[in-house]
Amino acid sequence: MPDTTVVPNEITYNAAISACEKACQWQLALKLLSLMPEARVVPNEITYNAAITVCERSQQLERGLQLLWESRERGGSLSVAFFPWALARLSVHDPDIISAAFAEVALTLSSSQLAPQELSMIAWAFGMLGVNNPTFFHALFFQAVPQLQSFTMGDLLQLAWGSAASGLDVELFMAIQNEVATRLEQVDLHNLSELCRDTFLQDTLGLLWASNFAGYCSNNLLAAARLVIRQAGASMDRAHGPSSSPACQSMGELPFTEADPWQPASKPQIILDLPDRLVIFKPSGWEVYDQHSELQLSSFLQATLGKHFALVHDEDHQCGFLHRLDLPSSGLILAAKTYEAYYDLKVQLNAGEIARDYVVLCHGWVKPCLTSIKAKVFWRGLSPTSAGDQGKPSLTRLKVTAHARHRATALSLVTVRIATGRRHQIRSHFSHVGHPIVCDGKYTAEATFQSDQDLCARNFLHRYRLAFKDLAGKDHEVMMPVPADLMMSLQRVTSREIQSAETICDWLSGNSLRSWQDYTPLISDSEAEQADTQQEARIVAANTGPYEPHA
Repeated sequence: MPDTTVVPNEITYNAAISACEKACQWQLALKLLSLMPEARVVPNEITYNAAITVCERSQQLERGLQLLWESRERGGSLSVAFFPWALARLSVHDPDIISAAFAEVALTLSSSQLAPQELSMIAWAFGMLGVNNPTFFHALFFQAVPQLQSFTMGDLLQLAWGSAASGLDVELFMAIQNEVATRLEQVDLHNLSELCRDTFLQDTLGLLWASNFAGYCSNNLLAAARLVIRQAGASMDRAHGPSSSPACQSMGELPFTEADPWQPASKPQIILDLPDRLVIFKPSGWEVYDQHSELQLSSFLQATLGKHFALVHDEDHQCGFLHRLDLPSSGLILAAKTYEAYYDLKVQLNAGEIARDYVVLCHGWVKPCLTSIKAKVFWRGLSPTSAGDQGKPSLTRLKVTAHARHRATALSLVTVRIATGRRHQIRSHFSHVGHPIVCDGKYTAEATFQSDQDLCARNFLHRYRLAFKDLAGKDHEVMMPVPADLMMSLQRVTSREIQSAETICDWLSGNSLRSWQDYTPLISDSEAEQADTQQEARIVAANTGPYEPHA
């Protein structure tokens, strides 16, 4: 910076370090920070915010912590929200440090009026750190509610997210939703720039997600959000020109039974094709759209639909895909052809109206009483996802439907429905509770992974069902049996008892697929033993006839 004609001051240094943040150039950012004393420029909160963020994004957490302690030692005009925000950003786990930060914020809340941005940053930080204190959030409620009209949509999102993640205050949540619903009724997206419009839409979708996760999504908020967001999508379609062509007709709904589960599925298949949305079967080894592997589902979709739909070529909108599925996993993927359909489905997804059901084979005999896994998750870059008490809130619901063995290895067949769709959520959650998925190289020990390959060549995780609505509100359900490779793996396991044997036979037939909520969980071990004894007695009686005493 001294070599340029720009005058080095607080603003120019902060701008340069912020640019390093966006490019993940942590070495350059720290070099600029070290030059500030020479230029007699004092780093402020914006400086440290940008420098810590670039360290976190570059996975230089120790350097980020050094900057945090340095900022504390220098003092200066740091807000009360800065320290907990930085702890959350750097995923600090030390309970003493978190407790001290919490006590400092609680004291300030009781004695000072905080600005909206500070309140929202504090709520987000303590949600990420796993602080769950209703008294604290109630104090935050008393400061936040009178100021809600002064919060930006981004601030409201952070406030709602933090409240949903820990220390839910129902009154605060309802107040936030009423404020957002009012703004949705008044907003005119045509008067916003494209950037501001997109930010507004994403913040609204995020607020829907937080409300649904907390279990308090009001009909008023949902109706207002659906109307505005769908209108925005329709406007984007008009901007991109015609979104349909006679050359690309809908094939209509294809029954899942037409797919032969015993034939290897090496290529994607369109299972349901509607005028503005479709469901695709993704085989194992295909990536949805991230360009980390050669086989891209986005390329398949673009080749299938050609240039008739601009959305499928728009990487800023994930090429129309509503969700992902891990590279080694198989299953159904929902995609939109038009922007209006994309945003309509986004509303459904964030409001919990889309059902995503899976089947997994995992290690150990999972206790049937385990019906949900509610563990926060976090990840950086391409590293595995960690599940625990810090990070983004996540919920996996499950039903243990069968116990089995392969040689000396105990196994469970489990149906799953996710309430959140985090990266590697199911895989990390099952590993977190001690039941990693079979043949999952990222979340099992190397020896276990190698042993699993005798049973299965890839992780046993398949999304077998999707349920959603079309633009007219009509329900659609699509199901797909497990592919041939997983069928062969299931054939090689030995059922533990009768109910498990019947369940595994149903999956092997491919003809008994149903909604996750309609599956019958395995009965408990004690009940299973009693049921087996009774069944054996009935079999013996049937084979030997009624007992007749000797004359």
